[in-house]
Amino acid sequence: MKRLPLLAALPLLCASIASASSLMSVGYFNGGGDVTAGPGGDINKLDVRQITHLNYSFGLIYNDEKDETNPALKDPARLHQIWLSPKVEADLALLPVLRKQNPALKVLLSVGGWGARGFSGAASTPETRAVFIRSAQAIVEKYGLDGIDLAWEFPVNGAWGLVASKPEDRANFTALLKELRTAFGHKKLVTIAVGANAESPKSWVDVKAVTPLLDYINLMTYDMAYGTQYFNANLYDSSAWPTVAAADKYSVDFVVNNYLAAGLKPQQMNLGIGFYGRVPKRAVEPGIDWSKPDAQKNPATQPYFSAQQIALFKSLGFDLTKDTYVKYNDIVKTFLNDPQKRFTEQWDDEAKVPWLSVKSDNGNALFALSYENPRSVAIKAEYIKEKGLAGAMFWEYGADNNNQLAKQLAESLGIKHP
Repeated sequence: MKRLPLLAALPLLCASIASASSLMSVGYFNGGGDVTAGPGGDINKLDVRQITHLNYSFGLIYNDEKDETNPALKDPARLHQIWLSPKVEADLALLPVLRKQNPALKVLLSVGGWGARGFSGAASTPETRAVFIRSAQAIVEKYGLDGIDLAWEFPVNGAWGLVASKPEDRANFTALLKELRTAFGHKKLVTIAVGANAESPKSWVDVKAVTPLLDYINLMTYDMAYGTQYFNANLYDSSAWPTVAAADKYSVDFVVNNYLAAGLKPQQMNLGIGFYGRVPKRAVEPGIDWSKPDAQKNPATQPYFSAQQIALFKSLGFDLTKDTYVKYNDIVKTFLNDPQKRFTEQWDDEAKVPWLSVKSDNGNALFALSYENPRSVAIKAEYIKEKGLAGAMFWEYGADNNNQLAKQLAESLGIKHP
């Protein structure tokens, strides 16, 4: 490469620095209690100097869905409005204190989350959308927020029947975002979080239609350790730990390319990073290849954990019959620092993520848990820069270990605050 004189190279150097420092780190914080992440965390423990945006999670929606279990959300007088728990309201009132750490911080309320009900109903007509939007405006104004984030994770699909949905959700979601943008103008941020599933950019979300309406989109490039997949958020495929069913063969790069192909611009895309890990579902239940006839009768994989490994996890506080989610701070405290050294940290140089092995009944190494650590976070940050993405998003700040992953992400993305 031809060497430029110092003065000639200076503008390029400054542009490079500006580009790096303009990257985003959007940190979701589970303040209100997410069904998969456990009770809400302590907002006073956050170091918001490590992030550019805080997505406070979650506001929920008053709804009339028959399977709603939260009685607070069943008030017919407030149907389609946003509900804030007392914990959420108390935390949002502390935002002026939090902003003193980082005056440039942007704070959004995230509405929805896994299993959240009410989106399909609230988005269904101009009248219901207007009710929802007025409540969003009132909350943003009351707490001095910088915008609103919608985590309607499964329009049309309804989380495989968990929440109400209908085919019109796709068009109604677009209409809701268009009307939200009109109501807020461009002085407030309007963003969404979208799922990793290949169907999401194809048939659940009209990517080309919503992209002009949004400031950016957060990709949930994690939660892949289902079916016959081992890894929770592998950057690329692994030949050492291959996925059996083609429909389960996910990677972060695969998801990013799906959304790019659907029309999402790189500079509007934040790569999702999970501050947690998962035990592969295939460890504890049969992996089904739904593309095959008699799929349930002929599983593609069989569970490889015995009662011994399941009991070990339960003794450590993790019931694998109910959930496989493990926060990073628990991974460090409980698994990496296990005094009995029953788990061994491994690294997959194709997947670019760490994983833990545990011994089988006969002493062989079993794939026990995949997760993120500072090394994998730094690699994902480099991927973000190479692909020209807007930045990173992570779920969730309360799962970090003494801000270790958030600091690594900030450092790798070139984010600096006083």
